[in-house]
Amino acid sequence: MDYGLTEEQTMIRDLARQIAEVKIKPVRAHYDETGEYPHDIVKILAEADLCGVYIGKEYGGLGGGVMELVIVTEELSKACAGIALCFAATALGTLPILLAGSDEQKKKYLPAIASGKHLAAFGLTEPNAGSDAASVQTTATRDGDFYVLNGTKQWITNGGEAHINTVVAMTDKSRGSRGASMFIVEKGTPGFTFGKKENKLGIRASATRELVFQDCRVPKENLLGREGTGFLTVMKTFDMSRPGIAAQALGI
Repeated sequence: MDYGLTEEQTMIRDLARQIAEVKIKPVRAHYDETGEYPHDIVKILAEADLCGVYIGKEYGGLGGGVMELVIVTEELSKACAGIALCFAATALGTLPILLAGSDEQKKKYLPAIASGKHLAAFGLTEPNAGSDAASVQTTATRDGDFYVLNGTKQWITNGGEAHINTVVAMTDKSRGSRGASMFIVEKGTPGFTFGKKENKLGIRASATRELVFQDCRVPKENLLGREGTGFLTVMKTFDMSRPGIAAQALGI
């Protein structure tokens, strides 16, 4: 089939395909067997400017969107689902910033992601809340210039490896889904720690961990959008990220 790829999209596809064949295939068994995070491959993707294919040029990316994201994800998935997921999960964690971030937040965080310097993760799922943001138990309480987060996220892809985490927490439980808000939480923030790395049956190059928040003080500037708009941001994020899941399945 002819998908009508532009010249640039064709170049991106061919580059991702070459990296998958030459760089990923020879080491995929090693990463899958050891469960080691493939930082070396992420570095190669960064040097090829693929980490920012879906990020605007004004923030150091290539200026593409979902189509460019799924092209790369499919090609990498042909070689290794786990390594491809490391790439795709950073995109998932980045999309809320692209969708709801202020210009200041985008300038602060997107260039580091586009360059491959920083990884990202998406913190929604909890033991009793999957893709249902209305069931989230993690709370965020305003305290002066900070929000204090308490709760646990489970099965978070890139957990512990990501420098930038977009996290859903309830700022007003009485409002149900309209009480959910989203925050950027940086690795190293006091009160933010990680649970054990899951010992999975497959896709083991991708790290899956708990995110644990115990009186974690996040600056109010790290609120994405307004209070109560977290559910809407999550739904928009899923709209943009679900094609990537299909692209990964197709590649596999």
